[in-house]
Amino acid sequence: MKILVDVTTWCPGRTGVGLYTEHVLRAWQATGQDELIFATNKDFSEFSDMPVHKIGPRMPIRAAWMQTALAVQAAKLRPDAAFFPNYMAPLTLSAGLPRIPYVITVHDLAIFLYPETFTFKKRVLQRLLLPTLARGAAAILTPSEATRRDVLRILPVQPERVVAVPLAADARFHTPPDALTIARERKNLQLPKHFLLAVGTLEPRKNLVRLIEAFERVAPAHPDIALVLAGGRGWKDEGIARTLNASPLKNRIHPVGYVSPDALKVLYHEAIALCYPSLYEGFGLPVVEAMASGAPVLTSRGSSLDEVAAGAAVAVDPLDVAEIAAGMTQLISDGDLRARLRALGLARAAELSWAKTATGTRAVFAQVTGKP
Repeated sequence: MKILVDVTTWCPGRTGVGLYTEHVLRAWQATGQDELIFATNKDFSEFSDMPVHKIGPRMPIRAAWMQTALAVQAAKLRPDAAFFPNYMAPLTLSAGLPRIPYVITVHDLAIFLYPETFTFKKRVLQRLLLPTLARGAAAILTPSEATRRDVLRILPVQPERVVAVPLAADARFHTPPDALTIARERKNLQLPKHFLLAVGTLEPRKNLVRLIEAFERVAPAHPDIALVLAGGRGWKDEGIARTLNASPLKNRIHPVGYVSPDALKVLYHEAIALCYPSLYEGFGLPVVEAMASGAPVLTSRGSSLDEVAAGAAVAVDPLDVAEIAAGMTQLISDGDLRARLRALGLARAAELSWAKTATGTRAVFAQVTGKP
């Protein structure tokens, strides 16, 4: 198959969708079965090591590039199919101009379920375009059955066109960091000796205000425990900053910003547990990354997170600060629980791999194109 792929999210500072794009395409390309053509409005330095065809041109605004230059390139190249791993695709393709089957990945439908956690521009763009693009797509990929159910409930698509293909942890998390790396990153990040960890962009959906409030309830009984927040600044993070600055325990809460893969690996390895009480996720990569690293996990009941954790985590109501605090206390105080969750988490993470994700993704394209 010859597949045209939008790789604009594969860029420096990438998080969930960008990591998904990178890992699924690396694993797919490693099979050597198909010709992948990477399309982006940026430079190609992030994937210069990939032996694939690459096309531009560079344009500053992604949405404008996608609806103009990328649409023209698709018409010229006439691939067997096109892959859009970040929701959006050229509207011309949805109208059959040209007749190229396309597949989109819908990572979650928070834009419909929690619109207040997005910018006005993103709300307007995705809520307006996504139903049309979903209707025209040959297939829709989701990272979980929970998101698949949301897609079928909210978007105008037939069940047979929506396929859940789970994600995985990067292979790097399955091996512990060496002692030199641990020492270096502990020094670079000025990590406290004992800490709970939160990972994710600082934005309302990650529920960090309630997490901080829960830590305030737990911390007095455990004076040697800190809370580390790893993640870059996101839209509408002012509430998180206000809560942090007003906290009587702000000296024990350490925002370390966006961290390198090596640093993240150390954080998971050194943390008492990952605390991830997100309000809503399509998958929740930090959960499986932490499990692969041997870190016990606290996460939310509901959305996809129960499905991803598969019983290998402390599950809490993300809206209940007292319940989050109780879960944190369990993880701090109960060594047997941590050991049990560590073993369960390692087993769960081992069930998932990017090779399996790529195989499942490729199978959808084979069905769409009619090519083996």
